[in-house]
Amino acid sequence: MHLIQTSKTDRSESLQLLLTLSRGAKSRRNILKALIHEPKNCNRIAKEVKLDWWTVQKHLQILMSENAIRNLTVGRRKIYKLTIEGRNALKALHPK
Repeated sequence: MHLIQTSKTDRSESLQLLLTLSRGAKSRRNILKALIHEPKNCNRIAKEVKLDWWTVQKHLQILMSENAIRNLTVGRRKIYKLTIEGRNALKALHPK
């Protein structure tokens, strides 16, 4: 089995496309923004971004696959946290 290795630049470009041009980009950006200050569970994110839990869960899976967020298990709950890559992607979208 051969694994295709992608460079950090390729992953960064892929994440930028997911946050700008792809279907659901606005929702994914809002989810990342909801995680800027603190980790949150899916229900709390869903309430903040005004989407249903199932939709948010799908977006969280996509964002995890792009290393924009990661999840932590606290007791029986999954908490989602922004990664450095996720922070950098948001900064690139909104340069100061």
